[in-house]
Amino acid sequence: MKQRIYYTVLIAAFFIEANAGEELPLKIGREATYVSEGERSLTLDWFRPDNDTVYPGVLLVHGGGWTSGNRAGFEETANTLARRGYVVVNISYRLATETKFPGAVLDGKAAIRWMRANAEMLGLDSDNIGAVGGSAGGHLVAMIASTPDDPRFADSRSLPEGSDALQAAVIMGAGIDQVARVKETRSGRIENCVIFFGGEYDEVPDVYAMGSPINHLSETTPPILMIDGEFDQPGERYGEYRKKLDALGVRNEFVMIPGAKHGQWGKEPYLSPFTDAMVTFLDSTLK
Repeated sequence: MKQRIYYTVLIAAFFIEANAGEELPLKIGREATYVSEGERSLTLDWFRPDNDTVYPGVLLVHGGGWTSGNRAGFEETANTLARRGYVVVNISYRLATETKFPGAVLDGKAAIRWMRANAEMLGLDSDNIGAVGGSAGGHLVAMIASTPDDPRFADSRSLPEGSDALQAAVIMGAGIDQVARVKETRSGRIENCVIFFGGEYDEVPDVYAMGSPINHLSETTPPILMIDGEFDQPGERYGEYRKKLDALGVRNEFVMIPGAKHGQWGKEPYLSPFTDAMVTFLDSTLK
């Protein structure tokens, strides 16, 4: 099965020589299929410096409240991180309008296994893979980071024998306790959560709990960086989360980007400070 998927990817991906100015020129692969089921295929774009050096990997997971958005929002982030010395994989995943929790989590995990299975083709250091997610994508990255190779999130669609463990994670503007989040609202209801989790909290409380990264933390959780904009409730989401990480001895850091609002990590003038914070952290954990 590994070989069949590997050669399919080589046929599907095409290479583009990208001029990156004074920084490292890039090699880019577009629309590579990373998992299929029946007629449904999920694709990704990958980016890396155009040389023969082996680099650590970074998975990018876009936001959109689990119900919208696409990977184009992370295109500039992908280019920037690749020029800073990473193999970057920017994925599309199934939205909640297509599949409920944990579908999108399984897709992210499948992408990590694909990265490891295709490490030679990508020039990837498969022992050092991180992930970056914003908003709902940050929630998904936090879920993936805190459930490495967890049988509760087993997925037979692609390379089930591979590892989905991360060595670092960056989450931006992400809800990590979905139970507390819905309880703190006046109505006790968040529409995107109802769609994603398949019901109101009172109807499926166990699903909300299972979908809260804070409930999966352990000593195996990798180092985590949290980044918020100045006008995006900086640090407010992570109080109990960071206490648990500290108690477990898991490295965790928080950075606030002055002037930024929610979701502004992908475009200037905020792209550079967000990616600078990512690179400082990822360099110290993956390189």
